[in-house]
Amino acid sequence: MPLVTARFVERAGDNATDGIAKPACLPWRVGCCIVAAVRELDGRRLNMSDHEVVPVLPPVKERLIEFYVRNRIPFILEGPPGTGKSLAARYWVKRITGTDAVKIDITEDTELTHVLGDIDWKKLLAEASQGGANGGPADFTELYGRYYVPSAAVRAMEEGRVLLIEELDRCGRDTLFPVFFDMIEYRTTYVPALQREVRAAEGFSCIITVNRDTDTGTVRLPDALLRRCRRVFIPMPDPETEVRIVLANVPDAPERLVRRAVAAVQKLRRMEVEHVPVPSETVQWVMDVIGMFGPDAGGDAEQLEAAIAAVCKSSEDEQAFRSAIRTAEGVARGDAWGVRRR
Repeated sequence: MPLVTARFVERAGDNATDGIAKPACLPWRVGCCIVAAVRELDGRRLNMSDHEVVPVLPPVKERLIEFYVRNRIPFILEGPPGTGKSLAARYWVKRITGTDAVKIDITEDTELTHVLGDIDWKKLLAEASQGGANGGPADFTELYGRYYVPSAAVRAMEEGRVLLIEELDRCGRDTLFPVFFDMIEYRTTYVPALQREVRAAEGFSCIITVNRDTDTGTVRLPDALLRRCRRVFIPMPDPETEVRIVLANVPDAPERLVRRAVAAVQKLRRMEVEHVPVPSETVQWVMDVIGMFGPDAGGDAEQLEAAIAAVCKSSEDEQAFRSAIRTAEGVARGDAWGVRRR
């Protein structure tokens, strides 16, 4: 099935940045898209902060995600790293609900307090000691509520927003899964810091992103979680789709360059390499070649090898990458996959 692609929609307005200094030479990653803060193409200066990244999904995926988000049905977006799962989730939540998803990142170090919030103990104890000094007993129940610091998950529940749980399969503690069971199925959770249950407001739902089981550092999701969620799989793209992904991100890129880069990456994914390039890295590779050799770069072997650092992340893979680049020169000639610019 096709992968998430993207296109840029130019918005009216000035070229002001968001106030954060971003070096022009560094790409900024958004899901399966690599976005350059400032890029020079065809003699004109592009400020990518003036573009909205819009994921374009296969119709069946679009209908599924729209249906699930609109009806607040929890679901899992699964796929290899770098295939645009988070980008798709954020975009569709914003489009359908009108608000941004509340995101929580899960790692092997994530603890219960990261998911359910905690008390600001320093401030609480300071006030409690002051109350004791004044001769009256401290009301800790009232103090807990006053100095409770809600987590992103609890905030999403209280505000009735969609909670985006990123990379739940990197969870290092089995005790966290039951917390999400209750959030997903009953839209409630017990918060130990408050010593009470929190019930989600209308509109709350969960979207979970996970990588494939073969990805290093991931764990298998429990069946109890899978029973509570739908599952949408986003695979690596086929050649035609990946060409469209690159052209959507870098509209001025020569198709000959794009085809050669995609052909090389597609071959590499069938080889035994330490690091398998993902679509976002293919986009970065093409952008680097254009940045180094100009907007008319044809993507010959020498040019692709010069920018190989965008996709080759292991010294042990370098020979395999160079071989794939040489092979791609022949594969990518002509209109090999019948992909035309729209």
